[in-house]
Amino acid sequence: MEHIHISKVLDWGFDENYDFKAVKWGCALCDETQDKPFESEEIELNHIDCGDDCFGCKVKTLELNTGDANSKKTMSNKKFNSELNAYREARSQGIQPSGTTRTKIEQAYKASENLGKAYKGETMPDASKIDKSLAKTMNELGA
Repeated sequence: MEHIHISKVLDWGFDENYDFKAVKWGCALCDETQDKPFESEEIELNHIDCGDDCFGCKVKTLELNTGDANSKKTMSNKKFNSELNAYREARSQGIQPSGTTRTKIEQAYKASENLGKAYKGETMPDASKIDKSLAKTMNELGA
């Protein structure tokens, strides 16, 4: 008995514009293959108005991204290690930055300089707010 071919992707590859796409299609019900999806009068291939139950329409709404591997979101190992080394150096001097980023570490150094003693992120105000005036007040109060 003859059946309607139902397309499935067999192989992925790149086209002449180096776009990633399906390059080989097969039938889900038999061993027939070709280089484009099977066409059928009963199956709408353009997925314009198939309805809520159409997997093809649902797939078109997916957004793919690199997630945690996105180089814009994650820092390099070199930068990461550099920041951790700077944090360790600050801790070895008695300074407690309120974070491990370069900005937080530099703010803690500046606050320590203004205070005349080591900055403690867990008990003192935000390091970025400690200027010479606030440092003087804190020192007078014994903070």
